Amino acid sequence: MCAAASLEWDDLPGLFPEFPAPGRWLPLLRRHSALVEAAAPRVRVTSVPPGEMVRRQYAESLELLRLCPEIAAAAASLADVGSGGGYPGMVAAVMLPETRVHLVEPLQKRARLLETMAADLGLTNVTVHALRAEEAGRGSLRDACEAVTARAVAELRELLEYTAPLCAPGGTLALPKGSALPGELEAAAAAMAALGCEFVEARPMRPEVAGQVTVAVFRKTAPTGDRYPRRPGMAGKRPL
Repeated sequence: MCAAASLEWDDLPGLFPEFPAPGRWLPLLRRHSALVEAAAPRVRVTSVPPGEMVRRQYAESLELLRLCPEIAAAAASLADVGSGGGYPGMVAAVMLPETRVHLVEPLQKRARLLETMAADLGLTNVTVHALRAEEAGRGSLRDACEAVTARAVAELRELLEYTAPLCAPGGTLALPKGSALPGELEAAAAAMAALGCEFVEARPMRPEVAGQVTVAVFRKTAPTGDRYPRRPGMAGKRPL
């Protein structure tokens, strides 16, 4: 499959007509990109080349929100695990100003950068948690968020242990994955059962955005069991 072509900032409103008032959100996304670029010598948050940033960071984040309208419709709070530079969490905070967005980022330099960027952008709906996902899943975010996402973090069995404990029963997990998704889903049956979540469907991104990325959507069906998440590092060493 051919790689998707690069996109420019001015392509985004036409590609995402579902999102009104681009005069509000497009300048904020461009400003966020400029802040990420300015911070790069001190805090590296992405390996994406500058020419691919619009498509791979911003268009893909917007596409996730487009594919999961239930997030905008029902989520009073959204958690983004391993937020890095704020993809997709900071983008979601821009697009959904009425949603409380929790950015979970364990690296202290990146967490401080996220706080600085949220303040610069005037995003009062953002809270940064400088914690590992396992710590967040044992704290105030446990079973608390109507929607949870994580991008480019881990294989699905491991990823579900990071994300599902933060999701409220009845809530949605939206996890972008690559071409390995079918095999990862098959291997994750035990993890889904243990963590109280069920697979809903796979929603492919459009080829012009990301031809090989699919959003795996799960529903949280029960409160998180007392055993989970396990102590930091266990999900990677011994996936469920």
